Amino acid sequence: MRGAELKTIHFILLAACFACTAALCLDWEHRLSSVARGADILRSQSSAGDEEGYTGREARTETGTSQKIYREGPDLKARYRFINFNRDRLTINFSMSGEDYGSYLSGYGYSDAEMAELRRWRENARQSAWKAAVPSGGRSAGEKAIAEVETEYDTRLRTLLHSRGMALRAGNMVECDMPLIVKRNIKLLNPLAAAFQKLAADKNYPEEELVGSVVSLVQTALRYQVPPPLEDGRHTGGLLPPARALLSGWGDCDTKTGVLAAILGSWSGMRMVGVAVPGHYLMAIRRLPGKGDMFVTYEGLEYVLVEPAGPAWLEPGSVGTHTADLLAGGEGYRVEPFF
Repeated sequence: MRGAELKTIHFILLAACFACTAALCLDWEHRLSSVARGADILRSQSSAGDEEGYTGREARTETGTSQKIYREGPDLKARYRFINFNRDRLTINFSMSGEDYGSYLSGYGYSDAEMAELRRWRENARQSAWKAAVPSGGRSAGEKAIAEVETEYDTRLRTLLHSRGMALRAGNMVECDMPLIVKRNIKLLNPLAAAFQKLAADKNYPEEELVGSVVSLVQTALRYQVPPPLEDGRHTGGLLPPARALLSGWGDCDTKTGVLAAILGSWSGMRMVGVAVPGHYLMAIRRLPGKGDMFVTYEGLEYVLVEPAGPAWLEPGSVGTHTADLLAGGEGYRVEPFF
């Protein structure tokens, strides 16, 4: 997660309506809890890669995984082969039509031109409101009319950002709204969740191994690469929305967290939180921690940490040593509920 004009931090709940993004209360005062570990934690490593090319070639990695990003007629497709924590080799496919994908991408990020247009509206509205109010009510009436324009401007700005998966925070900071982004993508990624469910049924996986299989996909089959904060004239917040990450084959820590949470969000009993530390983002799932599991506490309940970034192969309960240092550091971390 980058500390530029835009950053990403958020997650959601399976609910009927969008939650008001301004109502999220994030707390930096949480501190790390953990059951005593019996061994050192592995640290995740980073690897770069190229943007999606749809060449149809299958790219293999040193971890025994492979990905094939390709076009088939009007459809964009991705096939991932990877090894889960059971050492089983699994294959998962995802696709979208080109038309649907184009519409999907238009729902994320914003342009300077859109912000300039909104500012022009505000200036014109301020002038009109002043001219209409002052002749009959004087300066106080004019100031009141301008204040009403400012309130309307703030509403329009927040509405625009919300429609693009973003939110306005304190200090006029714009961030990717991760709870909102995940919520939007649960239904879209439901076929992936169903595919994992079928694999689990075929192989008699319990819930823990089902979740571990999804974690393995995100950690090892999606390459680690940091998205640009500005792309083709659109401010992205430095995040790829989940479907784009899957049809590109890569993403960074918050991008991969979004993919993982959106897939897991199809299961109604799954409770998750996002965990933000300086310069990094991960998540945690609600379950009682076992011996050696690292976890955070949210509203009195334990959530076991999950490190989606990869490419290190880390089971739930384990995080990279650098992440562990950040979690235990003086700045602490903040927790935000996905559901």
